[in-house]
Amino acid sequence: MAGTKWKLSVDHLKLKFYRVFNCIYCRCKSQYSELVTLELLKSYCLPFLLYASEAVSLSIGNIHSLDNCLNTAVHRIFNVNASDCIADIRRFIGL
Repeated sequence: MAGTKWKLSVDHLKLKFYRVFNCIYCRCKSQYSELVTLELLKSYCLPFLLYASEAVSLSIGNIHSLDNCLNTAVHRIFNVNASDCIADIRRFIGL
């Protein structure tokens, strides 16, 4: 992004993540279990969020924004609203 300080936009990463996740979720939500959808999320969607993230230093806001993408995906897969439930699910499955 243009400015006097170095800023990084992660909007394109979030857009690609949601595009792939929505495609997988629409195909898998009625036929397969939640664990199959999670494995597809880990193998296909997660690389879009983590692409080149180790090469740049992300700000706290960017990290929270990317973390919110995973929270939204877990919320949609398991239909839970409480943030502590989402945190427990993410901890149990290794996200």
